[in-house]
Amino acid sequence: MPESSREERQRKITGQRFFGEIEQEALRLKERDDYLPEFNYFLDLLIEGQDPTILAQRTGRPVAALMCLQAPLEIFHACGIQPFKIYGGSQVATRLSSPLLPPVMCPMLRSALGTLMLGAKEGLPFKIFVAPTTCDWVVKLDELLSLCSINSPCPIHRLELPHLKDRPESQERWLEEIYGLTKFLLAEMGIKKLRPQDLRKSMDIYQKAWKLYSRLMDLKREGLISFSWFLVVANSFFYADVEEWTEKLKILVAAFKTNGKAPRGPKVFVAGSPMFFPNLKMARVIEAAGLVVVMDDLCSSERLFPGAVFYDDYSLHGLIKALAQRYHQGCLCPTFADNDRRVNNIIAPAHKKLYKGVIFHVLKGCHPFDLESLSLEARLKDEGLKFLKLETDYTAEDSQTLLTRLEAFRSALTDD
Repeated sequence: MPESSREERQRKITGQRFFGEIEQEALRLKERDDYLPEFNYFLDLLIEGQDPTILAQRTGRPVAALMCLQAPLEIFHACGIQPFKIYGGSQVATRLSSPLLPPVMCPMLRSALGTLMLGAKEGLPFKIFVAPTTCDWVVKLDELLSLCSINSPCPIHRLELPHLKDRPESQERWLEEIYGLTKFLLAEMGIKKLRPQDLRKSMDIYQKAWKLYSRLMDLKREGLISFSWFLVVANSFFYADVEEWTEKLKILVAAFKTNGKAPRGPKVFVAGSPMFFPNLKMARVIEAAGLVVVMDDLCSSERLFPGAVFYDDYSLHGLIKALAQRYHQGCLCPTFADNDRRVNNIIAPAHKKLYKGVIFHVLKGCHPFDLESLSLEARLKDEGLKFLKLETDYTAEDSQTLLTRLEAFRSALTDD
């Protein structure tokens, strides 16, 4: 069989298994005791949203692929572009990319590249590709795409992320990067100038989404929405028009006021590497161990939004500066060198007795989080807090081992 035919057949089989994996996880979620019909909208987004062409049709906007969350979403929206976060939660998709990539590599990115490979023959279905330089893997995006033979006819724009947040020079340089991004987006869309009123409107739209999302976080604090379902809602955010998503979230929050039930068990804080659908293994195992996740700082979950954006200067410069500051200062990614704020944000709720222990999730090959776990563990133990580090990948073989360790952690929290 010719090589091209063999590759095409492999891609076809992987594609079928890929969607089967997604549908299986969705079915598993619907069979849970805490399932509500209001979750269907978000699940449907996760099933359909794997194809960016569907997203473009849903929103009537060209799609921009984003590798990380540092690029201000409001600017994309004001320019008439739909931002789309490149997720990688499929174990099946890694079968396409893994033979072509370094053996010790972030499984999330391997999965993301494998997912892109499924449609590589037709070229990436994006208007543009924006890649903030958050980690070394993303810096090498061109090489990774080339290794996987992914055709990328769309232009790739990089945001050079200053890794020292508190230095004035870094903040000024980041502002220049955001101006450069704005100029790039306007040029790609054929827009001569961005009007301040258009950007303010987009900022108000995302502010409304964030406020409602904060109410969902409050439900998680109370243990009324499980960690698994919270991840479903968060992961679906980039698969829909932001205003439509916000309206559906409003309906879901209202449903929990009458149907939410708080499970019993020690409350925990989850930190570390992101978790993406359909790979909800870790959330599922944590819950199976009888632990209740009430807080987290995952960029795939509670850190979806950088928080409220404050401004008193209504000029275009004032608005862009406010966005640049919030997205830079609000980010708690471990790639930053001065990141004490992240540790403090984890410790502070413990002093208020909001949780009893910290579970630190590390994906194998995710080096920044792996390194950070060492210093974080020392700080937390100095504060008298229980800490459990779990290193895993996208395979299911270690589920029982993880469950055993989590059950032991639960006993330690209960006995404390």
